[in-house]
Amino acid sequence: MARKAATKPGRVSMHDLMKIVNKKAGRNVAHDLTGENPTEVKQWISTGSRWLDSITCKGKLAGIPVGKITEIAGLNSSGKSYMAAQIAANAQKQDMLVVYFDSESAIDPVFLEQTGCNLERLMYIQASSVEFVLETIEELLGATEERILFVWDSLALTPASLILKGILTLNHRWQ
Repeated sequence: MARKAATKPGRVSMHDLMKIVNKKAGRNVAHDLTGENPTEVKQWISTGSRWLDSITCKGKLAGIPVGKITEIAGLNSSGKSYMAAQIAANAQKQDMLVVYFDSESAIDPVFLEQTGCNLERLMYIQASSVEFVLETIEELLGATEERILFVWDSLALTPASLILKGILTLNHRWQ
């Protein structure tokens, strides 16, 4: 049996502090990194391109790392939404739910089906603001133990709140 680290009187152990944080979060978010590494990627979602999957993780066919934030960037009409839909379809094949935030209200259900998405396991949400998307992600993560892939198409075109726009405008004027 592992020995509990001794603490000085009036002090709290790191283990007890982690319990406090994990209780507040409602799940294990605080770790000591001496055991299993929670930052290690153990699962990948294919992009649908063997070439791209082979370069995202050296030495194996990988794709998009599960549990990480991945940004797909490119010029207009370069295939970002298509790749996101492919990844969503491949995530569904791994029994993940897909939540698709669309800031342009432009995604076509026929397009999603043609890329292999099961619309019955895909929640479409119109992204009205950055804050709304982030709050929704936080709420959904706390509401289920199911694995969820969040697709945000596109962050750059999602409006921020008026307060944030005012701050950005002020900062721009000060530069």
